[in-house]
Amino acid sequence: MRLITRTDIAKYKQISKTADNTAVNLLNQFIDDAQFADLQPLMGSEFYNDFIRNYENVVYQALLNGGDYEYNGITYTNQGLIPVLVHYAHSRYVLYGSQIDTPFSYIEKLNNDGSSRQVSTDGKKNTSKMSEQLAFNYWESVKLFLDRNSTDYPLWVGNCNVRGGGFRISKIGGSSHRSYDPYLKRYI
Repeated sequence: MRLITRTDIAKYKQISKTADNTAVNLLNQFIDDAQFADLQPLMGSEFYNDFIRNYENVVYQALLNGGDYEYNGITYTNQGLIPVLVHYAHSRYVLYGSQIDTPFSYIEKLNNDGSSRQVSTDGKKNTSKMSEQLAFNYWESVKLFLDRNSTDYPLWVGNCNVRGGGFRISKIGGSSHRSYDPYLKRYI
């Protein structure tokens, strides 16, 4: 079950209006990957699978779409899972969206009239990382909502996004000692 569409992405991010079958199929692949590879680890397997099977349930619609809720007499806003998925899918789209497999090779699409230039790999990586960071920031809002409303979500385990046993990629040299945690999708 795909939880977001191209239309949802277009509400948050600039995305090509081209909607031919190849473009739609490619974007749907990135949405599926974001759900499985990014959202599932954040939610935990049991909770994620229950959510996917029952997303039309009213309590899950509040999780998906977000909205205001009250906690300790204060009104807060849950941003919802839609922007989380939008930004994770966009991160993948930016990095890989222009690349397609053809019978002749793996290519990157360019305009035929030569009036445009390719975005550099570094530019794509930076935009991708910014989208990942936004997704994680939106997730923090959702996580807080889940923690505060855990009785409505019995399969929620508050520390699902904390993982051990992974690997970290560190920059060698220079003055920065921060390392990238691929599970948290951010530098620590």
